[in-house]
Amino acid sequence: MLVNLELPFSDLQMKPYRTDDFITRLYYETGRFSALGQQWVIKARINDDQRNPTMMWERKISYQLVLKSKISSNSIDVHFVVLKGPFGNAKIKPLIYRFDFNSDKSECPYNYLPLPDSNECNKLLSSKTINFRVIMFQVPK
Repeated sequence: MLVNLELPFSDLQMKPYRTDDFITRLYYETGRFSALGQQWVIKARINDDQRNPTMMWERKISYQLVLKSKISSNSIDVHFVVLKGPFGNAKIKPLIYRFDFNSDKSECPYNYLPLPDSNECNKLLSSKTINFRVIMFQVPK
């Protein structure tokens, strides 16, 4: 079914940031990008936002797709997948996620970045930025 569709993709870069909380937390975020006629951002966190991910043996990155544009229609049903981009070196296993965005729900739940193991996660976290490609599409109902 996807063979005949033209799929827009974006090569993105997530940069690390820290919260202003008393105990700071590490998170990652992309800049705004356009896809499907809307503005989007991808946010990521480590180990589901636990206090000290540096003390954890197993590390995981989870990410969230955030709609930044106002929706004029009732909802936007979006399928998305994160892949290794041309400037990235992560071994990401493609996994398609789906979320129905509307005026009340502009952030999808956090989804795990499908990495083969914790070592691959550590390799990504040790770099200055995380480079990847995101493909987003809508399936006609």
